[in-house]
Amino acid sequence: MKKLLKGSIFLFFITPFFYLHAVDSERQIEVLIESGKQHFNNGKLSQALTAFNRAMGYLREVPKNHPLLKDVEQHIRLTKGKLLVQRYNKNLKKENEIERNGLLPISEESENIEVNQFFGSVLAREVWQNKKITKTGDNLGFGRRVTVLPSAGVELTYINGYKYKIRSVEAASFALSDENVFDFHSGSFSLASLESNSLCLVKSPLSEFHLKSDDPFAVLFAVTTNGGLKIIGLLGEIELVQKNKPTISLRPGQLIFSMPDGFSRKMSVELSTLMVTSKLMTAFEDPPNFYRKLKQQALIQALRTKKRFRTLVGDAKTNSDFQIKVLESE
Repeated sequence: MKKLLKGSIFLFFITPFFYLHAVDSERQIEVLIESGKQHFNNGKLSQALTAFNRAMGYLREVPKNHPLLKDVEQHIRLTKGKLLVQRYNKNLKKENEIERNGLLPISEESENIEVNQFFGSVLAREVWQNKKITKTGDNLGFGRRVTVLPSAGVELTYINGYKYKIRSVEAASFALSDENVFDFHSGSFSLASLESNSLCLVKSPLSEFHLKSDDPFAVLFAVTTNGGLKIIGLLGEIELVQKNKPTISLRPGQLIFSMPDGFSRKMSVELSTLMVTSKLMTAFEDPPNFYRKLKQQALIQALRTKKRFRTLVGDAKTNSDFQIKVLESE
């Protein structure tokens, strides 16, 4: 008798629990359906579909003849249909926008690249409507062409992938084509990545090569008159690979030209001098993220250097040669 009584008491507490749980679920389903209908009527189809799908999640636990099951299934089908039409119209509107002026609205710009620092006038053109960079933390999408006006500069970080950081100053132009493509049209640039195993394509008007690095690296570029690039290694050992040409290895403190006809011979430059003379290093409020390691590299170079020549390495105006001037000692 005692055992039976205990069992009866036990069942007395359990049974109301399941009953209340069922009632609560029923109410939750009704609330979700009502919420979905309101979103649907207000044109918020994604939110409506979310609410109906949540209601369906509860209804999977009930018998197939439940009165609300068909109602929710019908609302899901109807919402999906309208959502498909809405997306089609949105894409059609986007295509018409492109056809009308060739530019997409800024509100639809993707967030691939972040502005870390800037000064002066920096403009973003192409793909989306033109805009002037006005604040740090702003985002740009792949496909943008950036123009840095005189007495201006910008520092950008690629959000994904190798998280490249690029700087540019004074009368420069470059395209943000893709996460692993750098298309420099004019001006000077620094490119760095603190990630390992980097691989990217570097382009100028008349030069193109792949840059490879197993370790974090930093390098300077300057577009030359002949359409090539002046390249100076700052950190890490990088490999420069041109089609049908021998691979070139570039270490910190080494300079080379990428010309339309291939690479030039390598020369050495003093990193400590570069650190205080290059505006890519000095013109911004904050130093580059690799600056501390660059100071260490400059010190190592100074200790190893036995003989110095005061020279100026200038522009490359032809397809096969560049300017170099030896300065007289004071």
